[in-house]
Formats: sequence, structure tokens, C-alpha cells
Amino acid sequence: MKTRKKKDEKTNISFIRAVMIYLLIYIVGMTLVIFVFNLLINKHDEQLTSEICSLVTEKMNNSIRYMTLSAEDVSAVLAAQDDPDTESLYESLKKCAGDKDEILSMGLIDGSGNIYASESEQREFEKWDMKKVADEADPISISPPYRSGKTGDTVFTMFVDMPFPDGRDGYLFMTYPLQEIQNMASSESITSENEIWLMNAASDNIIQCAGKDKYSIGSWNNALLRFRDINYRDVKDYNSWKEKMNDGEDSASVVYRIDKTQYTQVFSKIDYMHGWYLVVRMPSSGLSRMMQSFKITVLIFVIVLMIATTLLFLVLRQRTLREREALEDLSTHDPLTGALNRLAFDREAEEYLKSPHRKQGALLYLDVDYFKQVNDRYGHAAGDKVLIEFTEALRELFGEKGYIARYGGDEFTVFVMGLNQETVSIRIDQLSKMTAKIVPGEEPAEDDMKITFSCGAAFFPDNGIELKVLERSADTALYRVKKSGRNGYAWSGRKVIKHS
Repeated sequence: MKTRKKKDEKTNISFIRAVMIYLLIYIVGMTLVIFVFNLLINKHDEQLTSEICSLVTEKMNNSIRYMTLSAEDVSAVLAAQDDPDTESLYESLKKCAGDKDEILSMGLIDGSGNIYASESEQREFEKWDMKKVADEADPISISPPYRSGKTGDTVFTMFVDMPFPDGRDGYLFMTYPLQEIQNMASSESITSENEIWLMNAASDNIIQCAGKDKYSIGSWNNALLRFRDINYRDVKDYNSWKEKMNDGEDSASVVYRIDKTQYTQVFSKIDYMHGWYLVVRMPSSGLSRMMQSFKITVLIFVIVLMIATTLLFLVLRQRTLREREALEDLSTHDPLTGALNRLAFDREAEEYLKSPHRKQGALLYLDVDYFKQVNDRYGHAAGDKVLIEFTEALRELFGEKGYIARYGGDEFTVFVMGLNQETVSIRIDQLSKMTAKIVPGEEPAEDDMKITFSCGAAFFPDNGIELKVLERSADTALYRVKKSGRNGYAWSGRKVIKHS
């Protein structure tokens, strides 16, 4: 009995020892899996954030590069003119300014430092010490963003070195709205939790460009206030990241926590804006939710652990694929006209129609009449010109009150919010007059064709509150307009109204 008891004791001891070894191996293996998985998550988030940051920075740099080339072209044109003095040169410049809608103001600074600009622009120069920025032009310099006292919007000024009639060098300057490049950062295909800022390394000032709070976009803040709640253990890493920015490095990343949320944050240098960086912040994945599944597997054999680990990596892979698809879908606009594409338009329209705060409005379907004849007669470049100018007319009339999309070819759609039927009809009539002024050829001629359009309209909520219902109603109305000879519009269920 004692021998059996001793064997049982030895067996129990061996079993307990085996269980302890198993539990130890299990815990160590589990800890390693969690550690490795966490590292991969962090690395993945850092890589994805860096890709977003690099992509948006590249788009911003391309936008600023286009503005730079435009400024150099204007400088070259002015330098080639035979103006006798600076006053005449300034008059020539003001004529150029009228052709560039995206430029808020233009002016000159001669070799003696005299400023040729309006009084409000001269006050801006003194307030923001723009002469100092101008002296840095070699041949281009760009001011830090600042708030315009004239418009209240955030703007920046570009300076170009150029010769003046007296033989000395001076500067041409152009002021642009920051919105021209800030829009590059805003895209519906980036998840709403991601945040994008412009950040000044010297002052720590940040300008919100994208984020889940749409009302904060365009606002100014200070990084010292924005990041004051970082976990004290991560402050050192954040300060090191900030030092890299201060040292002028091209890019760097940092991981830190605020409360229970972990963030991956990356900066990337903007080549054409000295001292300014694009910063992208992404919250890490819901690792804690995945950890709940691990708790269930604690009492399960190691094979189950291997299966669970494999499933976790599959989840990570699917997450990577989903977010890679989000990156590929960053572009939501038609490249020719700048209007929304169909996917982005439908998403915006459906979101509004599902909102409890929705109001009255309309869905418009528009086709440019006989557009193929424009391409056949004047060429595709002229056709592109017609589409671009037609889009600009739509944007001028409906841009502040709705969404504009190009569905393809000469087909456009407009989603109008908050306007009644009478007001929309008045704006359609205004659009007809604006469209009639579009000249497809390079020079007006007696035989130039007149550009017209056909429009079918559906009013909500009268004609429906679902997008598909409104689309059918607008499409049916458009068909009736085309059948009646085009060049007109019709509301769903009402008679066709011809444009004069």
C-alpha cells in the first residue's frame, strides 16, 4: 500500500510538474505571441500611417509645385514685356490677376523695396513681415500660412525673383488660400478616426486638415496643448520625435498612448513650405478585443493556441488588405473636372438622406446636349474645356448647397440641400445662361455651336426620400426633356420647361 501510495504520489507530482511545465510553456508562448502580435500591429500601423502621410504629402507638394510653376510663368511673361516703368509693369500684372481665380492677390516689390499692391495688401505685408520672406526667394520663397485680415481665411504668399524695367531685381508675389493645398489632405476614403494636420516645427502651431470632427477642420491649435495628455511613459519618445522634426529630418514616427488609446503618429516634410510638416495620426487596432479570445483559449491544448494564433494572423492580413484597399480608394474625384465620382457622390447623398436633420432639396440629372458633336467638330481638348467650364458653373450655383458629381462622359448629377423647388428652378435658368456663354473653340466664330444642357429633377421629400427613388424620378424627367428636343428641364411629374 505504501509503495502504491508512493507511486501515486510520484505520479501526482509528475502530473502536477507536467501541468506546471505545460502552463509555463503555455504562458511563455502566449506572452511571446501577444508580444510579437503587438509588435506587428505597431509596425503595420506605422507603415500604413507612413504610406498615408507620404501620399498626401506628395499630393500637397505637387499642388504647391503647380502654383510655383504658375508664378514663374507669370514672372517670365512680365519680364518679357516692354514696360517702361514699374507702374506700367504693375498694371500689366493686374490684368494677369483677373485670369487666375485661385489667386487671392498679386503684387510687386521693386529693387528699392517699394511695394506695388493695394492698401490692404500692404498692411498684411507689414503685419506679417513679408519683406523678410521675399528676401529669401532664390528664385522662389513661400511664407508660413497666416490668417488674412481681408478674408479671415488661412492663406500663404509666394514670392518669385524677377527683373524690373530699371535693371534691378525685385519680386513678384501671389497670395493663395491654404484651402488649395489643405483639400489634398481631406478624403472620404481615409477612415474617420485618422487625423491629419499641418504643423510648424518652430512654433508648434498645427492646422487641422482632416479628422473625425468635421467642424474642427481648418482650425488652428498648438501641439503643446494638443498632446499634453500623453502617457508620461511616452513623453520621452514623443519629445525625441519632435526633435527630429526640429532637426529638419524628412520623416519620423512615434507610438504613444492617451488614456487607453494607442496612436501611431508620422510626420513628413513639405518640400515647398519651409519649416512646415504634414502630420498623420492613426489610432491602433482594437487589440484589447482580440485579447478576449485569448482568455478563452487559456485552458485549451497548445494546438488550439496555434490555431488561434493562425486565425489572428489571418485577421491581421484581412485588416491589412482592407486598409490597403482604402489607400487605393483615396481618390474620390473625377481627375478632369474635380467633381465627385459616382461612388463618393452616392455615399454623401445617402448619408444626408438618412440623417434626422435632413431638409428639403433636389436631385438633378444633367446632360450636355450633343456633346459628341463638340468632340467631332472641335476636338477632345475642346470637349474637355466645355466639361470643365460646365462643372465650374455648377459649382458656382450649387457648390455651397450640395454635391456635384460627374457620372461619366457628359453626364452630371447634383444633390441640392436646403433649397426649395422655386429656388432650384431659378438656378437652373441661371445655369442655362452661363452655359450659353461657354465657347468650345479657341476663338469665338459665327459658326460656333451654342452649348446647352438637358436636366431632369426630383424634389425630396415630395418625390421620395431614398436615393434610388429620386434617381429614377430624375432620370425619367431627363428622358422626357430629351424626347421633347433637349435644351430644357423638367421636374418629376411636371411639364418640360424650355430654355430661352
